[in-house]
Amino acid sequence: MKNTSALKYLGILLVCLLFVRPSVGSYFSVWAGSGCSNQAATYSNCGCTNVASNLHGGYQFVYQGQTAAAYNAANCDGVAHTRFTSSVSGCTAFGWNSFFIQC
Repeated sequence: MKNTSALKYLGILLVCLLFVRPSVGSYFSVWAGSGCSNQAATYSNCGCTNVASNLHGGYQFVYQGQTAAAYNAANCDGVAHTRFTSSVSGCTAFGWNSFFIQC
């Protein structure tokens, strides 16, 4: 009887795992080269993240439910230059030095 009960709970757990997926948050990818080429990095942390100085050749923001803002200054100082409420990309040089992902 104990084995039947354990198997029942294991079956319920497996069914639940089929329907529960880990959430994926919004994120920025940035590239060193124009045309979104060469070295790249992806930033997905909530809050403010500074962009590496050598990664200003192109960007992509993937919206997964969290909005974001780009700042010309480091540490998200000053007023946001651009706000993101949907996915967008630009494979040309940009001047933003930090991003803030609202989580």
